[in-house]
Amino acid sequence: MKKPIPIITIEQLNCCDKHILMTMDIRRLEIHAKTLTPADFPHRHDFYNLIYIKSGSGTHDIDFRHYEVVPNQLFMMNEGQVHEWELSDDIEGYSFFFRKEFYETDEKSLALNALPFFNNSPNDEPMVIFDEAQGKVMVNLFEEIIQEYSAKKSNYEAYIKTILKQILIQAVRVYQPNYRDETATASISKIKHFENLIEEQHRNYKSVKDYADQLNITANYLNAICNKIVGRTAGELIRDRIVLEAKRLLLHSSMSICEIAYHLGYEDCSYFIRVFKKDVHQTPEQFRLLNR
Repeated sequence: MKKPIPIITIEQLNCCDKHILMTMDIRRLEIHAKTLTPADFPHRHDFYNLIYIKSGSGTHDIDFRHYEVVPNQLFMMNEGQVHEWELSDDIEGYSFFFRKEFYETDEKSLALNALPFFNNSPNDEPMVIFDEAQGKVMVNLFEEIIQEYSAKKSNYEAYIKTILKQILIQAVRVYQPNYRDETATASISKIKHFENLIEEQHRNYKSVKDYADQLNITANYLNAICNKIVGRTAGELIRDRIVLEAKRLLLHSSMSICEIAYHLGYEDCSYFIRVFKKDVHQTPEQFRLLNR
């Protein structure tokens, strides 16, 4: 049976003593890619990760979504996502790691859970592509972080936080016009709250009404705004997140089908299998056999 997927920490990447806790790190992508071996893939992190592609090519798979690697591309990954890549030998860029506690802001719109690209939602892409002019701005920002991190002058972490916020603001500016309907701000905010609740509670709650009650709206209204904004029902969004976690466990753990069902909050293993098959068009066992 395949071994569980490895969880890589910032400390492991730096070969630190296990008692040392690092909250952030940055390195050039061309160096970072060479430090990881085939045995390290796929993997997940216990931190957030920004990967900026300055030049080069390849592929990058994040939670069963496949992306072509191109210049001026920024991947933004949260602490739970599973990924693997194949990068060209001429790859250049940056990989910036930070833990949730490193990034703090009083601006609600820039909080990590408010940024669409850090979600596990299938409606939010974990990357953006900048034009040439924007790409030069991003390179300058990442180079400034590298310089600050290397010099470690007084208050360097606070300085790096301000640069990180600039990077995220640049990403949001490019991302939102391509994804969100600005005329539906209230509905988008409600869906974002709904997606955050799903992320936190999908093992315990499965019905649309459970979530609608917490949002102080009716199940019908929640379904209506989900259909309008993302083209899927609220029930489909709940199942999407459950199926994503099921896929992760099927491919990257030795848990049995029924153990996965119970882990995800299903008392009836057969019902879980039916839910999975309806969404994936394969039984969990077929999915595991065909994708390992």
